Order: sequence, then structure tokens, then C-alpha cells
Amino acid sequence: MRAPTVAARPSNAFTFMDLLDSLRQAPSAELYRLYLAIGKMLDDPGRILEVRQRLHLGMAVSYIADNPLAQPLRGTVVELRQAQAIVQDNASRRRWALPYAAIVPDSASAPIHPEPAPPPRAQREEFFVGDTVGFTDKHLSERIGIIVRLNAKTASIAVTDSEGHWRVSYGLLRRIVDL
Repeated sequence: MRAPTVAARPSNAFTFMDLLDSLRQAPSAELYRLYLAIGKMLDDPGRILEVRQRLHLGMAVSYIADNPLAQPLRGTVVELRQAQAIVQDNASRRRWALPYAAIVPDSASAPIHPEPAPPPRAQREEFFVGDTVGFTDKHLSERIGIIVRLNAKTASIAVTDSEGHWRVSYGLLRRIVDL
């Protein structure tokens, strides 16, 4: 008697076919709950952005078509939309509007762009009483004023007589050069 093939795998390993077999036996209401949960996860803007940032026009990709058991097909990205990418199939030359979750970017052609380091924040040592500085206030208005006092964590800025004084963190200040 031959040993079942399942015994050769670790006990917690689950193949795609095992998963499909389990889903076929599930009640319809539970399948619908799963359908809704997966749909919300796939429509998550964070997931879409994660894939979309790795794609560019003309990039070779693999994609999952209508048959979940078939091997991924090959295509080229021809358009990037908000929730879908238009991919032209390499074999048939047909264009498909695919959700980003169906696209598998090729690692060889995916551009690797390291995150640029943020510019260093201004420090207290860079400012002196009497310097003209600019900053954006909490209402997103641009303000320009003169430093009247340097505190430990903030600078006191005199903006105008009608707008009063502001205490602003050094990291939010920009030096204004008067020519």
C-alpha cells in the first residue's frame, strides 16, 4: 500500500488544491463572507499603491488570468489607472484591464528606487536673534517674521504688529535671505 502524499509535506503546509477542496465543502454563506473580506483586502489603497509603485509603462509582468490553476501569463504594462492596470498579453496581443492584485511584477525589470533621505531638520545653532525666517502656520498660511528670542526647543517670532508673536519649532523654520 502506498503512503499518502500528504504525509510527505509538513503538517501545516497547505497547497492551493487543498484550499480549493476545503472551500468546495464550505457553506455558501461562509464563502460569501470570505468573498467580501478578500474583496475589501484587495481594494485596500495601501495594497494597490504597493504594487502600483513597482510598475511603470512598458514593464514586463506576469499576471493571473481567469483560470486560477493555470500558470501566470506574460504581458506588458501599457497604462496605469487608479484601481487597474492595462496589460497587453504577449501571446495574443489583447489588452486586459487587471486589478493590481492580479499582477506579479518581474523582479528583474522592477526598478529599485531607494527612499530618499529626508532633508535634515534645522537646528537651534543655525539661527540668531534678528534673523528673518519663514514658516507655515497651523492654518497652512505662509508667515514671515523676525526672531526675537531663542528658546530651548522653539524660536519666538515677531510676525507683524497685527499678527503678534509665534513660537515655532526650529525644524519648521526656513531662513529668508533678503537681497
